[in-house]
Amino acid sequence: MNASVELGPKKERREESDRRMLRAAMALIRKKGISGANLAQIGLDAGYSKGLPVQRFGTKLALLIAVLEAIEDRFLRHVEKRVGDRRGCAALAERIRLQLDAVRDMPDSAIALYHLIVESMGASPDLQPRVAALQAAYHANLRSYLKQAQDMGELLPDIDIDQSARMISGTISGMSIQAIVDGHTDRLADDATYLAEMFIRHVARGPT
Repeated sequence: MNASVELGPKKERREESDRRMLRAAMALIRKKGISGANLAQIGLDAGYSKGLPVQRFGTKLALLIAVLEAIEDRFLRHVEKRVGDRRGCAALAERIRLQLDAVRDMPDSAIALYHLIVESMGASPDLQPRVAALQAAYHANLRSYLKQAQDMGELLPDIDIDQSARMISGTISGMSIQAIVDGHTDRLADDATYLAEMFIRHVARGPT
């Protein structure tokens, strides 16, 4: 049998097992935090052996970093797909709505992410560089839509783009955590629309 034919299915099986283990890791982190995310249990929860996570990722730190990378990659792919052909303020508003919708629709990854962010500042400082890189990517994504809106002449002339991106990101994080704590993530769609409209009114030029 041709080796390249064998390689395809084997590679696909490996990628699928990695995805399942990362999803299992997010679900376990959501329930028990980082300290309770046991590698052996992740393997079992994913439907594999206890030893597969160690075989595949090596260490718990490497697996947690892979979780962060998977969250970032999936989110930015969702952004690209959902924003579509929108530009400027319209794209920014959709980007804001998407991030809050993601907390509602993908609670395992959202709650796991907040666990990882908090732990990177305390018990797991080795995670901090990767957490910082993820937050920088989110900031750059928001900034790109603000810059686009500015170039299109949609923003007020004195708007500070970096400050605005920080304000949006911080507000989204605060709203997300509050909704998770209160158990009302179902309200995030309405809250997202309100936040997007409020912010756009604050930064956008009025009709001429």
